[in-house]
Amino acid sequence: MFRWNAKPRGIAVLRASCLVVLVGVAAVVLRQNPATTTLPGSVQGALLSSSPGTLIGPAREKSVSFLVLLRSAARPTCLVQWAGSERLSVQWPAGQRWATISGAPDNVDRSFNVSIDDYRSPTGSVVFAANHQAAVPSGVCGELAGVGTIHSFIEPTNSDVPQGGLSSVDLLRAYDALPLTNAGLNGQGETVVFMEGGGFLQSDFNTFAADEKLPAYNLTLVGKNTGYDDETTMDIETVHEIAPQAHLVFFNLNSISKATSDADLFAQAFIESAKLWPGAIVSMSLGECETNTQAFNDSDLVALNSTVMSIEAKGSTVFASSGDSGGLDCTPNADDGQAPQSSFEGVLVPASLPAVTGTGGTSMTTDAAGNYIGETTWSEPLLSQGTGGGVSHYFARPSWETGVGTGGQIDTGNHLEVPDVSSDSNPATGNAIIEDGQASQGGGTSLAAPTWAGFTALMDQDLKAHHDPPVGFFNPILFRLASSYVPYPPFHDVTLGGNDFYAATPGYDMTTGLGSPDVYNLARDLIAGRF
Repeated sequence: MFRWNAKPRGIAVLRASCLVVLVGVAAVVLRQNPATTTLPGSVQGALLSSSPGTLIGPAREKSVSFLVLLRSAARPTCLVQWAGSERLSVQWPAGQRWATISGAPDNVDRSFNVSIDDYRSPTGSVVFAANHQAAVPSGVCGELAGVGTIHSFIEPTNSDVPQGGLSSVDLLRAYDALPLTNAGLNGQGETVVFMEGGGFLQSDFNTFAADEKLPAYNLTLVGKNTGYDDETTMDIETVHEIAPQAHLVFFNLNSISKATSDADLFAQAFIESAKLWPGAIVSMSLGECETNTQAFNDSDLVALNSTVMSIEAKGSTVFASSGDSGGLDCTPNADDGQAPQSSFEGVLVPASLPAVTGTGGTSMTTDAAGNYIGETTWSEPLLSQGTGGGVSHYFARPSWETGVGTGGQIDTGNHLEVPDVSSDSNPATGNAIIEDGQASQGGGTSLAAPTWAGFTALMDQDLKAHHDPPVGFFNPILFRLASSYVPYPPFHDVTLGGNDFYAATPGYDMTTGLGSPDVYNLARDLIAGRF
């Protein structure tokens, strides 16, 4: 994730890199005439295209690297010795069941019985790839369980959503919100406040609205729009495509100049936004490690949670991203990129506040038309990326945090568990957006917060049309719906995958919470039962 360098307090902006490492199994491709040779199956799988690539010749890279799977987490002593004799090197992260092997292409060819060549891909880039899947070599004392693909194509793919990412209609369709928008709900009369640390380009918003056939933004600024930030752009575009008539507020946290701490900064922002727009929905893609004693102590956190509760008493709902480091969201800035340690495990504030609805991340699968097929936990452990989630060190588990899965994976000491809900966060399966003039895709759990905020704007508008109050403090309602018999199932229960510490399970889990929304069902349950 990126760090918010504009503020000396070092609050993290939760945005995943769009780099996706593709590890698969290469198909055997025989050498043919260069004019008709296609890329090996490993690279074709990465490209997800049947378009031919052109064989250029032997790989010209000085060194190539690839992953190998180990049979245990013990140090691969024999592999290291064998690699040295083959003029290859091994990098093994201590305690992991994988390692990286590097070496000159000729040495890899000889040692793994492959031929690594350069190809020109359909996009015009030059990539190297082995001509077939490498087998486990002899002489490694049985330490290897398998060999990863050998290629250099590491651009993100859109294998699980329509090409280019989910359009506004695709996003609404995937989460079953089209019945609401088709009934005329569009966020009219609702306000969504984005608490941000960076600015935006108006030209991006204009292009996005034109591409998605949306009306102009109804946008108010608190503080100056200074400096471009892709996080801010994604947040605002995401809500606009879901609830295009909603009043959007860009709240620049840098406009609060006299805050004495992170907790004071957030508290002042909550109070100011509630004063100007009581009952507004708040979306936050910012976070700081809960156990960072330089930022918070227990008194800070209790005061901040009380502040959130005070604005929710006026009808506000607050969403915050759970983090993008797979549960290692307390990694110190100076240790970014280093081997993870158990001390790096932790959850983020504000997502860990009981009054805040923490949003975790999934990886979406749709058909070519954007129809929902399913979701798994968003996790890229080799990149130290994935949905945050875990156990609060400060807050006890609230009375409403009950049901299947809560407290079920480990003994959490009756502490609050994070996140509460989730939605699509994988940069490879995210929504289509415009950033800095370029087409891109949203990603990170910071996509989940505005996604839920936008859907809540539609649901609040629906509630008001039925003469009911807005959602307000959402967490007790969500958990009650999950554990009660209701006419319409409100969640997609995500049961596959996990982050670095917790697995996705039936019911609640500390990777995807209660799951992602079926918006129409959730809206109907709210109207029918007014939980």
